[in-house]
Amino acid sequence: MYGQILTHKDGKTVKILSHHQDIYIISNPNDHTNAIDRNYTKQDLIALGWIFPVEKWTPERGMTYFIPHVSYESKYDFHIWTNDELGNLQLANNLVCRTKEEAIALTDKMLGAVTNKQINK
Repeated sequence: MYGQILTHKDGKTVKILSHHQDIYIISNPNDHTNAIDRNYTKQDLIALGWIFPVEKWTPERGMTYFIPHVSYESKYDFHIWTNDELGNLQLANNLVCRTKEEAIALTDKMLGAVTNKQINK
């Protein structure tokens, strides 16, 4: 995780300057050399709108997984992994998430991309 760039749903970026156990120290937005004077957990950062790259992960058979969903108010859906065609298509397109928070962050990223594209027309 050290050195990884996170993107905020509004387009700002930060760099992970340190990561130990579940604690992250990040840079100031768009200034990747100076740290913010605060520690965060991954859940804190996701709740604040920072988007972690989705780690490719394959659930085990019978396991619950989450996917982004742009038309549900909750912004996510969940399925049970059966290694079927739909699940494998979702996996191939990097849509399979371990948690609903990751799926929501991915939904926000998708919606932000659509909004930014419409604004830049």
